[in-house]
Amino acid sequence: MRRILTVVSLMVLGMVSGAVARADDSGLAGCSAGTGERLTFIEQRLEERRPYGRYWWMGWTGFYGLGTVIQTARAATEKDDSTQADLVVSAVKASFGVTRLLVWPPTAKAGTDAMRIVDPVDEPACRERLRIGEELLRRNAHESKSRWDWKRHAANVAINVGGAIIVAEGWDDPTRGWRSAGIGIAVGEVFTFSHPWKADDDLVEYESRFGTNADYAPKPVSWSVSPHLGGVQLQMNF
Repeated sequence: MRRILTVVSLMVLGMVSGAVARADDSGLAGCSAGTGERLTFIEQRLEERRPYGRYWWMGWTGFYGLGTVIQTARAATEKDDSTQADLVVSAVKASFGVTRLLVWPPTAKAGTDAMRIVDPVDEPACRERLRIGEELLRRNAHESKSRWDWKRHAANVAINVGGAIIVAEGWDDPTRGWRSAGIGIAVGEVFTFSHPWKADDDLVEYESRFGTNADYAPKPVSWSVSPHLGGVQLQMNF
């Protein structure tokens, strides 16, 4: 019996020691158990989404960048007026795509970079790191859901239809103009639907497992006025 108890005690001690070692290795030893668990979930998911976000951004930026250069070069040497107009319109649309990606890259491609500026040395620092992580998780989810936003699809159609009208009416070449519009709409839809998309599921799973984390959310500022010693008292709560 003593031997059995000794073996069991050593096994339990080994499990506890392993858990402590894993917490230390994760760099979250200064966090409480609940905060550390939340941080581990968020950081793992953000890093899982990073590679696709980065490759998607690089691929589409390169695609639109090459399109801008190639169509501009072709337009500069084209002799046919309607063809030249179509190439200019295509170059402008491609440059718009590059600009959009440079100004508004997907949040997913940065992974946990914004969280790492806060070193989780103690519980307050861990909570601040968690607040940033939750904001990143929500931002990724919002961008993921935006693939279904009708305004994005309407803008894609409107831009390409506008280019088609310029070529069709301005240079009297409707076939070329509308064919270019069809190709542009198709490419734009692939661009939109291929945007990093799994983050909305991550947010649903996070809130299902941990609930909403109101303790770490910024507190709203409120004002109140009340009577005080023959006058009034202005109080701010935050």
